[in-house]
Amino acid sequence: MNNHRKRLKVPAAALFALTLAASAVVSVATLQRAAAVTIHPSTTPAFAGDAGDPDVVYASGTYFAFTTGTPLGNHIQALVSTSASAGYHSYTGKSFGSTALATTPGWETVNTQTSPGVFEWGGHWLMYYDAAQAPNPSDSGHDCISVAVGGSTLSASSPQFTDTSGGGLICQPTGSIDPSPFVDPANGNAYLVWKQNDGGSASQAAIWSQQLSGNGLSLVGSPGELMFNNTAAYPWQSTVEDPSMVDANGTFTLLFAAGVYTSSGYSEGITTCSGPLGPCGSDSQILTTYGSVLGPGGGSLFSDANGAWWLDYAAWQGAGGCTNYSCGATRQLFITPIQLSLQVPCNPPGSVNGYRFAASDGGVFNFGNIPFCGSMGGQYLDKPVVGIASTLDAGGYWEVASDGGIFAFGDASFHGSMGGTPLVKPVVGIATTPRGGGYWEVASDGGIFSFGDASFHGSMGGRPLTQPVVGITPTPDGGGYWEVASDGGIFAFGDASFYGSMGGRPLNRPMVGIATTADGKGYWEVASDGGIFTFGDAAFHGSMGGRPLNRPVVGIATTADGKGYWEVASDGGIFSFGDAAFDGSTGGTPLVRPIAAMST
Repeated sequence: MNNHRKRLKVPAAALFALTLAASAVVSVATLQRAAAVTIHPSTTPAFAGDAGDPDVVYASGTYFAFTTGTPLGNHIQALVSTSASAGYHSYTGKSFGSTALATTPGWETVNTQTSPGVFEWGGHWLMYYDAAQAPNPSDSGHDCISVAVGGSTLSASSPQFTDTSGGGLICQPTGSIDPSPFVDPANGNAYLVWKQNDGGSASQAAIWSQQLSGNGLSLVGSPGELMFNNTAAYPWQSTVEDPSMVDANGTFTLLFAAGVYTSSGYSEGITTCSGPLGPCGSDSQILTTYGSVLGPGGGSLFSDANGAWWLDYAAWQGAGGCTNYSCGATRQLFITPIQLSLQVPCNPPGSVNGYRFAASDGGVFNFGNIPFCGSMGGQYLDKPVVGIASTLDAGGYWEVASDGGIFAFGDASFHGSMGGTPLVKPVVGIATTPRGGGYWEVASDGGIFSFGDASFHGSMGGRPLTQPVVGITPTPDGGGYWEVASDGGIFAFGDASFYGSMGGRPLNRPMVGIATTADGKGYWEVASDGGIFTFGDAAFHGSMGGRPLNRPVVGIATTADGKGYWEVASDGGIFSFGDAAFDGSTGGTPLVRPIAAMST
């Protein structure tokens, strides 16, 4: 089988014009479909210089594109932008020096470093890449995967990594290349996927996966083969390479490139896998040459600040249909939205019984027959998740982070967010309109931010508060809402009536949440010691107040008829009262991050 290597090193003396694209142009005419995946590929590059094998990650308000090395950034190139899809440029602000790997270890052949894969793990940013073992050239069956270590944060002014290894992390017969890390949000474990066969052998190419250690510097367990190039079933797969795995709403989705990279037939494919170690199912070709954009491939999947999915890839653009460097073309960086709907639909049962809660890292845990629809667990977050709210049929939900970023799953639609917008105080909670066509975010100063069909009815933002606001709950018709402060003070807006509060009364522990009755004529306040305080027609069904707790209570949710409620603690312990059934919990189970909120 012909396993053409997709990466030719650009001669060190080569110079390319670095014209930056101002924005991406969506071309509906070139829409590609395979199964339920939808792409509207851009005809305008996000970076018009050479940028082979890109991997884009988001951190602290900046998008970083790491690529195979060029004269702009030797060994491994690093580009930055404040936009997910446009405006990438040298982090140095100059036409040189934009490297992510200034010095290579002695066991590697210089200028053979390619295909970076970057993520945050074990308290540091890590960059996996491949290089030939000295003194061998690349693409000769001697390529290995290595890992370089960065800082605890990813700096937009100097996103560099250091590799002090004495040998490769993975060195298989026929060569190992194209590493890409990812995290399984279901168990919090990290994995590395890569290609075996660097192009120096006529043997079959295969994509492998294996679990990473806690610090990401070694592998544990045994590898699993995800797929191999099957030209009998898929003639477009003369080779398969550059894998990128993500968990898309509960389904392991594997992106890969296929074909000869120096041809217009190079393309992107996709498949789904039963788990992080495979096996994977049937393959679909989702992106091929379109217009003057030739041989799109070598890409990866990433999510932006709001949780939306994007596909980054490199493609040739040059005069006369050129698809190699010798005739003057370059592999420019393209980034386009991608709708990943290959996952099993998140269909709720006819009668929902159960609850779900979210951890501060965005992990979601579901109990009863309420479905899991995906989460931000294992993905980079600028700020921790602080709230969760479900759609009316429980077939989806939103997570909200303290910077106001919104992440939508299942049938929950994204209507906007405060993510990326300066805030006076952090967001502390979320509430949805009755039909799920919008939502409110509430900040600790009582400020309200409304999106979709959520109307603004007023807020405590800018007004003096004795203690910070900690939660929000809407009226049944969405015509108003209550805010609750940590001292138990209640602030009512719109058609929300004031029925009393604990404001000004002695409390053993601060308030952490609020929930309303089914008719909206009362509400419960819950304190961190599990104490329950009732107002209006809200009935008292019991509480954890005065009882020993392993961890403090952080939230409350009510049954549909309002005749019961659950309290959830930061360790995921569940305490049920009234007609609220106990369907399980994570109490006593190790968690990556503490539970922040719950919903039904």
